[in-house]
Amino acid sequence: MSRPAMRTLLVVAALDLAAVVVHAESIPATTARIVEVTVFRDRAEIICEATVDVPAGASTVEFAEIPAGVEPDSLRVSASGVQVMLGAVTLADRVAEARETPELAAARDELRRLEDALTAINSERRVDQELQAFLVSIRAVTAAGESSKLGEGRADPAAVAGLYDVLQGKHTQLAMRALEQERKQREIQEDLELARARLALASPGSGIRSRVAAVEIESERRGALTLLLAYVAPGASWRPSYRAVLDADTGGVHLVAEGVVVQRTGEDWNDVRLRLSTASPATGAAPPILTAWLVRPVERAQDGFAENQEQAVVTGRSYQNVLQLAPGASEPEPSPARETEVVRSAYNVAFEVVGRSDVPADGREHRVVLRSEDLAGKLVHRIVPSADPRAYLTSVTTSPAGYPLLAGPVRVFAGGAYLGSFVVEETGPGSEWTVPFGVDNRLEVVRVPLPREAGREGIGGRQRTLDVAFKTTLTNRLERATTVVLEDRIPVSEDERVVIELDKATTAGWKPSERRPGVMLWTLELERGEKREIVLAYGVRVPRELIVQGLE
Repeated sequence: MSRPAMRTLLVVAALDLAAVVVHAESIPATTARIVEVTVFRDRAEIICEATVDVPAGASTVEFAEIPAGVEPDSLRVSASGVQVMLGAVTLADRVAEARETPELAAARDELRRLEDALTAINSERRVDQELQAFLVSIRAVTAAGESSKLGEGRADPAAVAGLYDVLQGKHTQLAMRALEQERKQREIQEDLELARARLALASPGSGIRSRVAAVEIESERRGALTLLLAYVAPGASWRPSYRAVLDADTGGVHLVAEGVVVQRTGEDWNDVRLRLSTASPATGAAPPILTAWLVRPVERAQDGFAENQEQAVVTGRSYQNVLQLAPGASEPEPSPARETEVVRSAYNVAFEVVGRSDVPADGREHRVVLRSEDLAGKLVHRIVPSADPRAYLTSVTTSPAGYPLLAGPVRVFAGGAYLGSFVVEETGPGSEWTVPFGVDNRLEVVRVPLPREAGREGIGGRQRTLDVAFKTTLTNRLERATTVVLEDRIPVSEDERVVIELDKATTAGWKPSERRPGVMLWTLELERGEKREIVLAYGVRVPRELIVQGLE
C-alpha cells in the first residue's frame, strides 16, 4: 500500500473515532438499588447506589423507574471510583408496557376455572330437567294405559304400584340433586365475583409510568464508577411511638422509642439505612416576605347616596364606614391545604435507625426501634378522689438526656401485661417525667362529704356562707410502704363579691399547684397497712341575693 493511501486510512479512522467520542454512550444502571432513606414529615429523601463501567469520554448513566412524583429540583449526584466530571442530571418520563405477572396469570386461571365449573353445573341442570320431563311423560302414558286396562278388567295393581315407586324415587333423587346444584351455583357465583375483583387489581392497566434520571459524565479513561443519586419523593411520613415497661421492684422504666413509618412512594425500601427526621423541607428554608397592604375609604357619591345601595353595603355595614383595598393591592391568599404533619416539634432532630430496615410501599404502618433506655424512677400513687375514687400507680422518672421525647402515644406494660396507653406531651431532654401504669386497687380510697352548715347568714343578713367539706380515707394494702400524691381543689372566684375561705379543719401539709389555680396537693408516706385521713373544708361567702352556678 502506498504512503498516500495509508495516510488517507489513518485520517478516516481518526474521523470515525471522533464521531464515537462525540456521541455519548447511554449506560443503564442495572445494579441500582436504594441504600439510604431519610423520612421527613410528609416526604422522604431517597439515595440510590449503582456501580457501572464507564468508557473514556462522554457518557450518560440512566437510573430507571424513578417515582413519578419526584421533585426535579431535589436531584443531586455524587461519585467515587474512576476520575470523572459530573454534568447535569435530567428527568424524562417513560411509559413501560404492562408486564405479565404471576399474580395476574394466577387470577386469570382462577377465573377460567370457576367459569368452567359454572358451565358444568348448568349443563348438569339441563340434563336433569330433561330427565324430569321424560319421567313425567312416562307417568302420563302409564296412567292412560292402566286406565284402559282397568275398564277391560285386565289391570295389574302391583305392577302399577311398583312403577310409581320407581318414578317417585327418581323424582326425589332429581329434586335433591337440584338443591345441591343451586347451592354449588351460589358458591361459584360468589367466588366468581371475588376472582373478577382480584383480576382487576392484578391488571396493570395501560402501562407503568415512571421517570428516568440521566446523569451526564465525562471520564478521562475507562473504569468502574459508583454513583449515588439522591432525590425527594412525596408519599412518606412517620410519627413517634413509645413502649414503657415498669420494674415494679425499683420503680424504673425501660423505655423503647419507636418510629411508625408509612410510605406510598412507589418503591419498596429493602435493607436500607433509615433515618427519621423532624425537619420540614416542604416549608422551604427562607422566611415569608410580606408585601404592602394599602387601604382607603370608599368615596361617597356626589349626591350623597350610592347609585347602587347593594354595592355600597359590605357584610351588613354602611358603605361610609367600610375600608376597601386600594387599586393594585390584593387580598392575602389563604394558605393552601397541607397534609397532616405527623411530627410537630420545637426540636429539629434526626434518629438513626440501628441496622437495616425494610419498609414496603404498601401504605401500612411499619415500626422501627429508634432508641432503648433504662430510666431510674420512683413509684408514686396519684389520687384525684373528686374525679375518680381510685389510686393510679405512676413512676416519677427523668426523660432521656440525649434526645427529646416527641409528642406521641405511649403503650405501658407491667409484669408482662399490657395496661393501656396515654399520650406524652413533648418533653425536653433530662426533664422530670411521670409515667402512669393504671389503677392499683391495693391502695383503698374512700371519699365522703362531711355534714356542714349550708346557707348560714352573716351579720345583718346581707351575706350568706355555703360550707363544703370532704374526708378522703386512704388505706395501704400493699406489701410495702408507698408515696402518695393526693389532689383536690377549692373553687376559684372571678368576682370580688364571691369570697372563698379555706377552713381550719383542712388537713395541713398541702401545697398549691404551680399551673392549676385552686388545686391542692398532699404528698404522703404511707407505711404498710397504714390508714390516713385527709380533710378538705372551705366556705363560700356571697351576697344573699347572688346565685353562684356550680355551688347551688
